Amino acid sequence: MTVTRPNVTAIVKRRTKWWQVGFVVLCAAWWLQKLVWTNSDNQWDFRVYYHSAQAWRAGLDPYDTASLPEDLRTGGFKFNYPPYSLGVFGPITLLPLQRAMLLYLALKVIALGWLVRIWGRLLRASISEPAWILFLIFAYSSTIFIDFAAGSVTTFEQCLLWFGMAALLEKRYWTYVAAVVGASLFRLAPIVLLLACLAVPDSRRYRFVACGIAAFAGIFLLTYALSPRLTVEFLQSISKNFGERGRLNPSLGPLVLDVTEHVKRAYGVTLTSVVQAAIYLTITAAVLVPTTVFVRRIARTEAANRMEVSLYLMLLAYALVMPRFRNYHYMLLIVPTYYIATRSTALRPAIPLLLIACLPIYSWITRADNITLIANYSQWLIALGAWALYLHELRGGGLLSVETS
Repeated sequence: MTVTRPNVTAIVKRRTKWWQVGFVVLCAAWWLQKLVWTNSDNQWDFRVYYHSAQAWRAGLDPYDTASLPEDLRTGGFKFNYPPYSLGVFGPITLLPLQRAMLLYLALKVIALGWLVRIWGRLLRASISEPAWILFLIFAYSSTIFIDFAAGSVTTFEQCLLWFGMAALLEKRYWTYVAAVVGASLFRLAPIVLLLACLAVPDSRRYRFVACGIAAFAGIFLLTYALSPRLTVEFLQSISKNFGERGRLNPSLGPLVLDVTEHVKRAYGVTLTSVVQAAIYLTITAAVLVPTTVFVRRIARTEAANRMEVSLYLMLLAYALVMPRFRNYHYMLLIVPTYYIATRSTALRPAIPLLLIACLPIYSWITRADNITLIANYSQWLIALGAWALYLHELRGGGLLSVETS
């Protein structure tokens, strides 16, 4: 009689898997507890959408802050999306506010699950990997958590964008164009990402960009034809969206303004608006020029992942040069940053970047009165480090994989 000994390796792997699943469940429970119970007074952006849509349904002006509750109005909140977005938020106003908030939160959780699935497929990362789950929770000062706490539409926007980016990498270019146009209908800035089509190995690349811009413009022309007054009000409100600085808007434009103000306080040197604009344009050129050079260089290679690397490099450059890029918009950089941090050859693996990107310099853990200039713009600085590491890798001939048949 033969006695079969247990497969020790299989048992260890099974136990490791259950440990990882338990870790994911624990992290998810802690995250939801922080979101729903510890920070119960949240979703302020959604409350703006809700009350503005209510005003619109009642025949009032949704762009007039008088339609908002006093705490939102005095806090400087206002509705700043195009008129057609009111039709999206309109049906949810049939519910009482608290139920509407719960429904909206549930929809965002579903959207986040789909988004993480897309990210995991692109990165070939499993949700049971502790490093990946911690990165999702803490990356860029908990950018995902900030979006959920604020009640912004960013998670839905990211779903469309990353669905399109997955299609782009699979050479379904028209799907990418449609996804970018759709993602740009609320917050207009993502339409710039149509320029990624210029890097694709297809002779129709300029047609993709032109058709996307034409579709985007056509939607706004139709909106103006149907609702000219509200469209004009929306366009007039765009210039009022650039006042936020620091931890709420850690982007290049506010960074230049805050640094020049710091110079004035510390050294008594006043820099004019022309000088500030010149500094902004100089930094922008310092990011875009080498990005363009390396994207073209990548396109001439036969690397299997050349489009993937080009896309992620362009996303980092886009975030670095935008004059307005809110703290929750850094969700866009989770995949590019994790990609370079786990695939670096010069720093194998790039543990410093991975750890720094996860530092909760500003999240629900820290307090606003302890935030310094560097901490305010930590997300932008992390993105700059990730972008620089891409260039360093590519300059040394790393990161690109050999084309396989």
